[in-house]
Amino acid sequence: MFPLDTILDFGMRMTAFLGGLAALIFVHELGHFLVARRFGVIVEKFALGFGPKLIGFTKGGTEYLIAAIPLGGYVKMKGEDPNEELADTVGSFHHAKVGHRIAIAFAGPLFNFLFAGIIFAGVYMTGVPSLDTTVGTVKEDMPASIAGLKTGDRIVEINGKKVQYWEQLLDTVHNSPGQKIEFMIDRNDALLPFSITPMMDTITDMLGDEKKVGLIGITPLRNVISYIEKGSSADTAGLKVDDRLVAVDGVPIREIQDLLPTAIDKPGQELLFSVVRDEQQLDLALTPTPKKVKNKEGVSVEKGLIGLNLRGTTLSRSYGLPGAITRSVEETFGMIKLITISIQKMIFGSVPSNSIGGPILIFQVYGEQARQGFSELIRLTALLSINLGLINLLPIPILDGGHIFFFLLEIIKGKPVSERNRERAAQVGLFMILSLMIFAFYNDIVRIMS
Repeated sequence: MFPLDTILDFGMRMTAFLGGLAALIFVHELGHFLVARRFGVIVEKFALGFGPKLIGFTKGGTEYLIAAIPLGGYVKMKGEDPNEELADTVGSFHHAKVGHRIAIAFAGPLFNFLFAGIIFAGVYMTGVPSLDTTVGTVKEDMPASIAGLKTGDRIVEINGKKVQYWEQLLDTVHNSPGQKIEFMIDRNDALLPFSITPMMDTITDMLGDEKKVGLIGITPLRNVISYIEKGSSADTAGLKVDDRLVAVDGVPIREIQDLLPTAIDKPGQELLFSVVRDEQQLDLALTPTPKKVKNKEGVSVEKGLIGLNLRGTTLSRSYGLPGAITRSVEETFGMIKLITISIQKMIFGSVPSNSIGGPILIFQVYGEQARQGFSELIRLTALLSINLGLINLLPIPILDGGHIFFFLLEIIKGKPVSERNRERAAQVGLFMILSLMIFAFYNDIVRIMS
C-alpha cells in the first residue's frame, strides 16, 4: 500500500523519536533513583513508560520494567503514598528528612540539565558546524554598502586578527557601535582593506525583546540547499542537497528570504532555478506547488510551495576539553534562561499559545533533525532535555516542582500539608496537565491540517 521509501522514512523518524524520548525519560528517572538510593530510600520500581508491563526484571529489591505507553516514566519509592500502611518506616520516602525529599524531587530535572551539558560538551569536542564569513546580502545605505563591500566577499581579518566564523564577526560588530573596525576582505583571491564604523541600531531577539547593538548591514551567504522534501516541486525538478542555488529566473539568491518574491509568491508559474553542482551550473525548471494558506491577518492567500531549505557554507569548529566544557556551560545556562523566559511569556500571553506543540510535533521535528545528521539530532535532544527539566520544575501538583513546593511549605509550617489538601491539589494539577496535553495535541493536528 505504501512505497518502500515512505516506510523507511517513517521508520527512521519513529526510531529517532522513541530513542530520544527514552533517553530523556531514563535520565530524568535515573536522577530520582540515584539520589533516593543515596539517602537510603527504597526504590520499588524503576519504569520507562506507563500502562501494561512489556518486559522487566527484579534486582536488589527494585523491579526494572518497560511499559507499553512510551510517553513518560516513574520511580516508585517505598512509602511514597502517605496513606500506605507500612510494617516499618525504614527506607520510606514519606518518613525521610524533608531536605532529602526535596533533593530527590529536584534530582530528576537536575539530571536533565546535566545530560544536556554533557551532550553540548561532546558536540563541541567533536566539532560544530559554524557559518563562514562569506557576505550574502549587503543592505543599501548601511556602513558596509557605503564602504564598498559586495556579495561574495569573505572577511578574513578584523582589527588584524584572523576570523573564520560568522559568530566572531557578529560579536565584534555588535559590541562596537560607533567604533571604527579594520576589515581585510578576500575578493576573488585579492586581499582588500576596508574601514567600517558600525552604526547604533535596535534589533529584536528570539523572544521579541529589543536591544541596542552595532550594525553594518550585512548577512551571511546562505544559498546551499540543506534539505529537500520528498515528492516536492524541488525534488521533482531534480534539485539536490548541497546544490548552491545562485538564481531564480536570473534574480540572485543570497538567503532563504530571497525565495519569497522570486518563487513563493509565484504559485503555478514555471521558473528557472540556477544551481551550481560539482562546479558546473545547471538550469532546472521548477513550478511551485499552489496552496492556500493564511497570512498574518488570517486572510487566505495562495502561495507556492517549493520544499527545500537553505544554509550557508559551514566549517567544523572543534574545542578541547576545557573549551568544550566552558561552551557547554554557557549554552546550557543560555538555553535554560531562554526557555524560562519563553514559558513566562507564554503564560502571560506575550508568546502565542499556538506555538505549543505536543508529541506529534516532537515526532516531526526529530525526523527532520535526523535527516540533517547526528549532530543536529543530538543537539535537539539536549534542548528537549532542558525543556523537560524546566517543565517538571513548574509548581504544579503531580510535577516535581509541585512536590518541592509542598515540601517547602512543610518547612515553613513545621508540619506536612494535610493529605486532603494534597489530594485536592493533585486533582487540580492532573486537570491542568491533561488540559495542556489535549491543547498541545489540538495544535499539532491543526498544524498538520494547515
